[in-house]
Amino acid sequence: MDAFLAECKKIRPQVLAEKGCIMYDYHREIQSPLGSQEPVQKNRITLLEAWGSLDALKEHSAAPHMKEFLARVKDMRESVTARVLEPAF
Repeated sequence: MDAFLAECKKIRPQVLAEKGCIMYDYHREIQSPLGSQEPVQKNRITLLEAWGSLDALKEHSAAPHMKEFLARVKDMRESVTARVLEPAF
């Protein structure tokens, strides 16, 4: 986990400098008093990112530094799930 987070910390400034990047933040789960919370998974990292457009997201995905980052962390992750959202109102 430490090696993975170190790689995430290194890539973050590069991503934040990309055209159209609004937010790029990594989060860990913690226990809370909410009764509706799923069980905490200590090894789960959630990346919340916001982009000005789908084109900006597409360019980000194809950026050379992202390809290099993904190659470095590919064996550090068990799985990846993505959700692309838009404002509901």
